[in-house]
Amino acid sequence: MIGSTFANNDCNIVVGSGIESTVNAYGTTYIHVLSGDAFRQALTNLKAHCCLKNIITCTSEEKKNLPNQNFPESEFLFDHLFDVAMRRLDGITWLAYNLSPDPTGIERRAKLTEIANNATGTQALTIEKMYKDYWTIHNYIRSGICVQWTDLNIIITNYNKDIATVSLGDKYNTLCELMKNIYNKTRNSNKTRISDFLFNRCKSIVQERIKRETGYTKIIMIQKSNQLLDETTKAYTKKHFVEEKLMALWNLITKVKDAFQTMVQQAPASKTCSI
Repeated sequence: MIGSTFANNDCNIVVGSGIESTVNAYGTTYIHVLSGDAFRQALTNLKAHCCLKNIITCTSEEKKNLPNQNFPESEFLFDHLFDVAMRRLDGITWLAYNLSPDPTGIERRAKLTEIANNATGTQALTIEKMYKDYWTIHNYIRSGICVQWTDLNIIITNYNKDIATVSLGDKYNTLCELMKNIYNKTRNSNKTRISDFLFNRCKSIVQERIKRETGYTKIIMIQKSNQLLDETTKAYTKKHFVEEKLMALWNLITKVKDAFQTMVQQAPASKTCSI
């Protein structure tokens, strides 16, 4: 995202033992927003890029231990923090560099996958309700005014209480601001602080991600509701035109059979002749 916007870069913080010293200084304020392992992964990915681009000098041993997954081609930590956080929210372990994904992301993906793979259809309203539950952006009262959870102190407090109670909407809605704060706290330098332009670019990427998720959910809603309609129609057809009509026909045949037997029993025996 940032790329070569600045003349300087963040590669200096991952030189030598810089990764572990930076992780040790991370503190506990944002530990539930972005775990220590996730923070370390962002730094490791930053080092991998800086080494591969020869921005810093790395030994052959260091290069051998670098990750080979697709990570941002950026020499700025913010891009890597944002990348790791977004991947964890998607709820797929391998996509998140084998880190523990966000619990709400896992739950949302598991339920949506279960609905998509279910052999039977599902009402669109059921899927819509689940979607709204996950993507709700909560509000709170401040100075008598209802506002969104954009106050980071409130968000961080809720993260620390129970991360699973913070909706995906809340997490995505504050992701850029939180990653910016972690970045600024780590760098502690005005030279590399995130500009408004880049921050807005971050927000647009998040909104695009939510837009794609919404589109995917709508596709599932249409498919599963169509499947449910098809199943209901077939069930009605089977019951009305097969079971009920067939039973009526069988009853009619039975009545005709009974009537015929009665007529045969009441008719006189036919005369026979012999030679």
